[in-house]
Amino acid sequence: MKTSPAALQLLFSFPALFFIAAFFIAPVGFLVLGSFFQKDPAGGVRFTLDVYRTVLGDSYNYELLLRTVKLSTIVTLASLIIAFPIALYMRLLSARWQTVLTFILISPLLTSVVVRTLAWVIVLSPRGLVNNALTYLGLPNATLLYNELGVVIGLTHVLLGYMVLAVMVSVQKIDENLLLAAGNLGASRFAIMREVVFPLSLPGVVAGSVLVFTMAASAYATPVLLGGTKTKVAATEIYNLAIQYADWNSAAVLAIALFIMTALVVLVGTAFIESGKRKVIFQ
Repeated sequence: MKTSPAALQLLFSFPALFFIAAFFIAPVGFLVLGSFFQKDPAGGVRFTLDVYRTVLGDSYNYELLLRTVKLSTIVTLASLIIAFPIALYMRLLSARWQTVLTFILISPLLTSVVVRTLAWVIVLSPRGLVNNALTYLGLPNATLLYNELGVVIGLTHVLLGYMVLAVMVSVQKIDENLLLAAGNLGASRFAIMREVVFPLSLPGVVAGSVLVFTMAASAYATPVLLGGTKTKVAATEIYNLAIQYADWNSAAVLAIALFIMTALVVLVGTAFIESGKRKVIFQ
């Protein structure tokens, strides 16, 4: 009896599917269910929405979620602005130098996020390298640590490699003949960049933006070390609720709210980019 290709694919993917279901989907499912149930004084369990009313009715939690989305958006835009010229430059390099530059860009990803962030603490601290350089130049010191700017700098450094790799894949696929044709028709370099290069790079831009935004929204170590207690985000508050205060229900509600808000931002942004005349690029 012959086994169909679909059955073979399912068979070989079963270990991975089982692992994801057992160690990711199931815990998240229990976490979601736990947010709707509470123990009553009699020792039983009852369905309630009180935790949702308490958590979502607190303006402090709304500020955390909005700050998380704001910082994630800034990090995504900063990463894209830095990554796009790098991806264009790598297009001009030979395969050997592309490999070297790619390794340099992803090398920070091979280091622990805590180690990388502690390095930024040394650089951005009041007596760090940046402020020492400003003092040497006779300029006033800048406050770069324990605020939103420090978090943006640290997250951009951590996530830049993902954006570069995503954009580079799309840039490498652009046909050189299209650029030559646009130039022969009288288009300026800016027009070629705006009308040809950037639209054809949109799949990589979207993929990199979604990846960077979601990772920035869920980051914990970098906001804690560079933002301190003054710049809390949703991930740090979720950790505090779950670990320090053992309030798993409130942590679950805030985690669900963060997930929904992040998913909505990603869906709206992706739908906008893929709409209209840009839609054909993704087909």
